[in-house]
Amino acid sequence: MSDLTLLGPARKFAARSLCEAIANTYPDDAAQILAAALEDMETDGPYASFADVRSDAKFWADCASPRELEVYLWAILRVLGHRAFAVTARKRLLVTLWSSLPCDDRAAFLARVDANNQFVGRAA
Repeated sequence: MSDLTLLGPARKFAARSLCEAIANTYPDDAAQILAAALEDMETDGPYASFADVRSDAKFWADCASPRELEVYLWAILRVLGHRAFAVTARKRLLVTLWSSLPCDDRAAFLARVDANNQFVGRAA
């Protein structure tokens, strides 16, 4: 925790309370909450390192074979549920993936979702 001596009493109390709440939360829950909070607090300001990573990823994806794209995306999707990664970011990824499907495939997929919102059968 940063030096709280520079904060006013109200901010010091709030910061200390937040630290205690985080410390008293299950680590996995705290990681998810903090990841979501950090995403909510993001601005559109310059993130040179993130822009570089995004540019590198776009370059790699443009050069990758279809099989490479599939296996890397498969591996990434498998670990997302086990990482402190905000739900809104997952939704953005899901929308991008869903939008890439032809309309007929979207309809066929939705036809295989049962009344309990469970997918019936294997995905193609």
